[in-house]
Amino acid sequence: MNKIPHTVKYFLVSLPALPILIALLIGSACAAESPKDTSAIIDNGDLLYVIIPKEVTSEFSPTERNYFKEKVEVDRHGFIFLPSQGNIKISGYTTNQISQMLTDNLPKYLSKSDHASVNLIEKRHYIQILGHVVNPGWYNIPESANIQTILSQAGGSLEGADLARVTITRIKDGTPQQIHANIQQYLLEGNTAILPKLIENDTVFVPLMVAADDLSGDESMLNTSKIRIFGAVRNPGIYPVPKGKGTNLLDLLITAGGETANADLSEIQIMRADGAREIFNMKGLFDSSAASSPASFPAIQGGDIVRVPRSEMVSADGTGNLVAAPETITITGPGSNNRGLQPFTPGMTPLQAIAQAGGVNTFADTNDIFIIRRVDGKQKNLTYNYDKALKAEQPDVDFQLKADDIIYIP
Repeated sequence: MNKIPHTVKYFLVSLPALPILIALLIGSACAAESPKDTSAIIDNGDLLYVIIPKEVTSEFSPTERNYFKEKVEVDRHGFIFLPSQGNIKISGYTTNQISQMLTDNLPKYLSKSDHASVNLIEKRHYIQILGHVVNPGWYNIPESANIQTILSQAGGSLEGADLARVTITRIKDGTPQQIHANIQQYLLEGNTAILPKLIENDTVFVPLMVAADDLSGDESMLNTSKIRIFGAVRNPGIYPVPKGKGTNLLDLLITAGGETANADLSEIQIMRADGAREIFNMKGLFDSSAASSPASFPAIQGGDIVRVPRSEMVSADGTGNLVAAPETITITGPGSNNRGLQPFTPGMTPLQAIAQAGGVNTFADTNDIFIIRRVDGKQKNLTYNYDKALKAEQPDVDFQLKADDIIYIP
């Protein structure tokens, strides 16, 4: 009787387990071919970096590749526009799925040898801002940004805006909800926890200041007057008072956030509604040992204008003589390499100022830099595109800085 070789015997014994082994091998192969898509899901407003292979032209050798490489923003309806493929709906898909979508839309000879690539640069969303702002409308801002960001995008608030009563309208389960945002308090305290988070499709409304705190809600603007205060105060602007009541200079100064560090309280100027002018020495009153009360401060009536001048800043030179202190600007924001005061010279441009401060860091959003400037006692935010200035698309020489400007680099 012939003996069965040991290897053949092993095969015959293992034969019943063969279907199970094959199933396991096929399952493992399928799992390897279909990895889980863990890429980011794209929403309206997101900023993407898209790379798409293009047809080789005469500028390229047959071995070189021609690519479309651009930053692309998803519009408010979830579409992107690509010159070679037109409008494509991508909201709700992952970056891997979008890459495959764009690859499938390529000509066959390109898709066989190369593929499109989509990467997320920044999560953004669309927010609408309405009311008493320079440019109301829809704006695309980073998801991490707060209300002050969209306010600056809209050109800032107009004269008479009530930043203490800003509201956010949000649709939840088909029902509109209103959220209160006190930007005025945030500007006084600098506490970001005061500002509510914004989400996609929120509507921010900046109302007009129509009444003082002690006015009842049913009284109209006909029962109020306006007082203007500007100069070296923390919150210059227009403040309403009840007609015939007015306020006093101390209370008005407190309402405006108090004086700044360089305020000259010895020569506060008051221009009355009838054209009369007064100078009040508040510093002298505080320095005096004589008894005083709120009645010691001048009454301020509707139509009056108050200016708190700034002290002439001086310093001593090497010989002991007093000379004017150098003018400065401020560089700030997470995208700046060196924050703080920087020397200012007339004719300086933002590009020169940023370079003087060490430039921008790797994470700076150079498309959304803005300059904060005081104009007639009111804050004004001026947009500045660093990238376009470098490319001379918006010549830097056309933008002249002024002393005390603040350059914010997000």
